[in-house]
Amino acid sequence: MSFELALRWFKAAVIVAIAAWELLQLTRRRHDLALRVLVPGLVCLAFAATVGIRTPMLAPVKDLFGSAWTPLINGCWMAMAYAWAAYFLLADTRKPASARVRAAWIELGVLAVAVTTMVVVREVWPVEAGRGQYQTWQRAVFYLAVDGYSLGAWFLGIRRASRYLTRLEHPWARAAFWVVIVGSAAMALGVNAVPLIRQAIRAIAPLAKLEILSTLYSTGQLGGQLLLALGLALAPLATAVVTVRTRYEQALRTRYTNEMRPLWQALTTEFPHTALDTLHNSDRRSTDDDFERISAEITDGLAELARDCPEPDGDPRDPVVAANTVEAALRRRAQARDARWAGDEPEPIQPPYPRLEPDFHGNWRRRAQWMIRLCEELAKRGTIRKELEHGTVGD
Repeated sequence: MSFELALRWFKAAVIVAIAAWELLQLTRRRHDLALRVLVPGLVCLAFAATVGIRTPMLAPVKDLFGSAWTPLINGCWMAMAYAWAAYFLLADTRKPASARVRAAWIELGVLAVAVTTMVVVREVWPVEAGRGQYQTWQRAVFYLAVDGYSLGAWFLGIRRASRYLTRLEHPWARAAFWVVIVGSAAMALGVNAVPLIRQAIRAIAPLAKLEILSTLYSTGQLGGQLLLALGLALAPLATAVVTVRTRYEQALRTRYTNEMRPLWQALTTEFPHTALDTLHNSDRRSTDDDFERISAEITDGLAELARDCPEPDGDPRDPVVAANTVEAALRRRAQARDARWAGDEPEPIQPPYPRLEPDFHGNWRRRAQWMIRLCEELAKRGTIRKELEHGTVGD
């Protein structure tokens, strides 16, 4: 098997997988008009990209269709071009739905006219007129119907996709759209523009040698389909990556929540009013709910404890420095309680109070890891009564 043939099989496999994935998405979102148009186009593209590979293995399939093979494969490419343009038309929710649907029906009518023209012209095109050799009006109309329509539809879709691109902020989505746009442009130029140019040159110079155009056709077809397939594949890949990352973060939050509990229990016991109202039904509470609640209550507890804290002897980002300060504050509170029982009133610390929890600029992992290290340090000193049951958190 040559490298080019292997690449074509790889490209076809990716497109078939994407078509199957989008078909699965359609079963979940049956009322999505844009997806209902895109899926049949992808099925047509998968058929053409797979069965259209020139290899003896697929020769029986082509023989099965006989003379209908050329209109069938051309119709598949034309249907994909329509689906590409109509998808971005229907996905543009800034326009009224009725206007989008009406325009999609009109463009479907144009596709039907182009396909009908292709079929009729082929039927009335006499073989003796030299279908593959001489320039005739049938040949000109045939290529204008097939390649002219497809080229116009592809670039109409590219224009709409470019407008849609400006509304995307997620880097994965923008990258996927760029790859898909470049791939569709390359495919449209290679598969449709090159044949039109070749026919125009042959009309003027029938004996011109046009091997370079054949190379451009193959390059545009294969390269464009490959880029289009890879761009379309970024969507399911991004979904898989996000799913895996979400599950990993949920597991991480669960572990962090358990490791922060000793510190949380100590602070909410010392300051019961910092406990937030929570859902009593555990089935309705998520891992994120527990993590956010416990970390927020630890923050509130440290803020309350700051009223009894001495000035930290160093940077509180160091858990040892923070533990020294927290331990001194808890000891002072215990001594104050004993003094009140004895009838004395200790002198309060005057503001400004020190800030115990550093600013992690929204990085929840670094914040949780700092709390866990503080918890571990206090547990080692015996300041927190409950022993830790989990390992340390690495950098």
